[in-house]
Amino acid sequence: MAGPEADRTVPLQARWLGGTGAIPFYAFALAIWFAPPAFREWARNALVAYGMVILAFVGALHWGFTMKTPEFDERDRWTWMGWSVTPALLAWTASLFPFRPAVAILAATFVVHLAVDHLFASRSGLPPWYLKMRRALTAAVVLGLVIAFAAPA
Repeated sequence: MAGPEADRTVPLQARWLGGTGAIPFYAFALAIWFAPPAFREWARNALVAYGMVILAFVGALHWGFTMKTPEFDERDRWTWMGWSVTPALLAWTASLFPFRPAVAILAATFVVHLAVDHLFASRSGLPPWYLKMRRALTAAVVLGLVIAFAAPA
């Protein structure tokens, strides 16, 4: 496929790796709901830790994208490289809180990061498929976090 439609098609690798990366959010959330009580605390901790890792990853993407955008001036580089470390710092902050506030911080950070992705993409020339994929993955991740948040204590 060539042309503008091809630019909106998420590459197979990104679909598979991104999609399977969302599975642990649901596995841990369902474990929090349905696993034996002794396992639930482990699942809560695993969910927060996994969310931290994924936020660090999506934040770091902006560092790489910034390095590959020669049109950016010094201010742009400070702005976008500065932002790139923010999701990891917010994720670490989430780890300092009890489960429900931690999950709320993670979910909010994923949503804010998607909004920043939209601003960044308009300036950096990212392929159109990137935002399509990020919207779908953010929705999936936030839904998994909401399911976990709603679980009985």
